[in-house]
Amino acid sequence: MNSLFKGAAVFIGGAVAGAAAVLLLTSENGKEVREKLSGFASEAKKRAQEFCEQVKENMAEAQAEAAAENTAGQEKEV
Repeated sequence: MNSLFKGAAVFIGGAVAGAAAVLLLTSENGKEVREKLSGFASEAKKRAQEFCEQVKENMAEAQAEAAAENTAGQEKEV
């Protein structure tokens, strides 16, 4: 699970670095830059939401597996 949070931190750091690079290296006017950043932000938000949904699904699966193992363990003891 720890690597999951590291991956999320790397993703967010990359997003921030990419946005900064766009602002510093662009030859476009302000409106064009804002439009590109808006699109980038929308895509980053979408990916973050997908990531969160995947984490929720993985946690639910892990919880169900743990509950099943716990139940199976209790049945063996009886």
